[in-house]
Amino acid sequence: MLLIGFSLKAQEVISPGSKTQTTAGHELSWTVGEAVTTTISDGTNTLTQGFHQSKLIVTAIDELLVSDLELKVYPNPTSEFVIISSNKLYDKSSYSLFNLSGKLLENKIISASETRVNLKNYASGTYLLKLQYKPNQSLQTFKIVKK
Repeated sequence: MLLIGFSLKAQEVISPGSKTQTTAGHELSWTVGEAVTTTISDGTNTLTQGFHQSKLIVTAIDELLVSDLELKVYPNPTSEFVIISSNKLYDKSSYSLFNLSGKLLENKIISASETRVNLKNYASGTYLLKLQYKPNQSLQTFKIVKK
């Protein structure tokens, strides 16, 4: 009896044909025979998601629950800090920074339309930044990658 074991350490696409095209700072990669899992369209732009997703960085973990609020967290990935930017403030708005084990690293009040979260003293890795507009009322959670 022959037993063969293996372990896959990274995403990989095996295909008879693929290509990457770069123009004006934008890059598009495709693979012939790529399986499609989802197509999303807003009427102007269409995104078809499949298994080949090069340079994909997901930042928002969940949907923004307040419709008239504009919320941005940038730069991501980062090496020193991220900025939380909002078009409006709520009384007692706050952020909580967690590591991927769920340990609370920082919890602070957001008191300005732009708030800087210092990540300089944390190790390289992935963190979760949870934004709240009232105690126990979540706005949105972001995945932050620190280089």
